[in-house]
Amino acid sequence: MFLWGYSRMIIVKILGVILLIILILFLIVFLIRAINDRKNRPEGFSKDDLPKFDDLNQYNQEIEGVDVRHITGDYLNGFHLKPVHKKHKGVVVTFGGSEGSPHYNIAELLAKEGYEVLALFFFGMENQRDKLTYVPLDFFYEVLAYIKTKIENSQKLTLIGISKGAEMVLNLATLYQEIDHLVLYSPLAWTYYGLDYENSREVFPSWTWRGEELTYVNPKHTDKQVFSQVTLDIMLNRPLVNRPSYESAMHNDPNLEAARIKVENTDAKILIFYGEDDLMGPSDISAITIKDKIPEQVEIHSYEGAGHLFFGDRNIYMGNITLAMGGSQEANEKAGEQSNKILFKRLKTWHQ
Repeated sequence: MFLWGYSRMIIVKILGVILLIILILFLIVFLIRAINDRKNRPEGFSKDDLPKFDDLNQYNQEIEGVDVRHITGDYLNGFHLKPVHKKHKGVVVTFGGSEGSPHYNIAELLAKEGYEVLALFFFGMENQRDKLTYVPLDFFYEVLAYIKTKIENSQKLTLIGISKGAEMVLNLATLYQEIDHLVLYSPLAWTYYGLDYENSREVFPSWTWRGEELTYVNPKHTDKQVFSQVTLDIMLNRPLVNRPSYESAMHNDPNLEAARIKVENTDAKILIFYGEDDLMGPSDISAITIKDKIPEQVEIHSYEGAGHLFFGDRNIYMGNITLAMGGSQEANEKAGEQSNKILFKRLKTWHQ
């Protein structure tokens, strides 16, 4: 009995020490998270500052010299920007990225320059997929039908996409021969997995075509070391660098070639912009891969010191997480200015 009582006392003490260590570790993690949050949080930040991309009121619909209309259909949802004095033939269609926007800022700039523009959502609106998963690329049939019936002199068609939107429009160009030109910002040369942050433990496709999933790079092939680093970044509330995860999954996935977007199946001319300090994805590798397949159709411009987005600072604070985009604010803005000059010059040639 004495030995049993003594053993129980030892066990209780050991459990107490373990619980104390766990509590100390929890407090350390909590403290580090608080310090990092304070470091990453912009001065005067409020959660009300976070954009809600499905809120139509945030988009400037009072543009001088441009008629702006919100348009909807079965899956179609976005804005039709029609200049009072249209200066260029055809139509430009813009898409944002995984944030869920219609890339309205570039659409507004182009409309002011006399281009007729459709700035479209591809998920997140009431008549669309609520998450960036299983997005039916068949929706573009409806876009083409709208262009044919609602836009005069529409024979020239350019699609602009950024990041995940660039991945989508590159896929669209391999499926729809009506597309003449593409402009890709920070592109992906492969179809990657879908994004559903509420079910992050499950893996979903980003796109479907005629009811079938498009083959995608699977995050389950990410190296354990890379996965552990990402998990630690999230746990400690450090800026999340996604590029290593994308690259690791890409290099290890046995179905990589099946997931590659078959750009050789399009005749579209492709203009690519990317920052050399992109921390979100392998846009440099993707740009080179695309050009290697169809060298005569692709024009690439890269920007030293710029990141994934050509605006803003190195990191984007989202309230509950900080995303590392790369680049400095100065380099990103410079890349934005320089890429816009090239964009306007190419569009003027394409839509004359």
